[in-house]
Amino acid sequence: MTVTHHPVPLIDEHWQGEELAADDTHRYVWLWQGFNIRLIAVPRGEEGEWGYDHGWCYPRDPAIVRAAVTAWDPDTQDEPAGWHKRPTQPARQAPRRDEQPDYNQPRCVHGSYLHDGCRTINCPEGATR
Repeated sequence: MTVTHHPVPLIDEHWQGEELAADDTHRYVWLWQGFNIRLIAVPRGEEGEWGYDHGWCYPRDPAIVRAAVTAWDPDTQDEPAGWHKRPTQPARQAPRRDEQPDYNQPRCVHGSYLHDGCRTINCPEGATR
């Protein structure tokens, strides 16, 4: 699978956001979502008109999301870095995730690696620090 990062984001009128990258199966679009920015993995084709497969919430700074997507390799990394909430389940799994086992360790819904403990108070999945 090959990911194409767009040097200039493409406007996605259906989702009212910016497409930052695309691969063989998904388009990666960010949009304003209440107090957050949500990066969504939209399936290619007609399925993408009805919903998205994965989503990650970021602070309201488009530069943070753009940097995370630019550094992300969807082939080997399950999820982009820097998000603070994953509103979708199950967690995405990269097709060649075994190439980066340290990066692809289990995370709680707030982005923390479970073995490090969650930084969010009362996280149902991980111990807090």
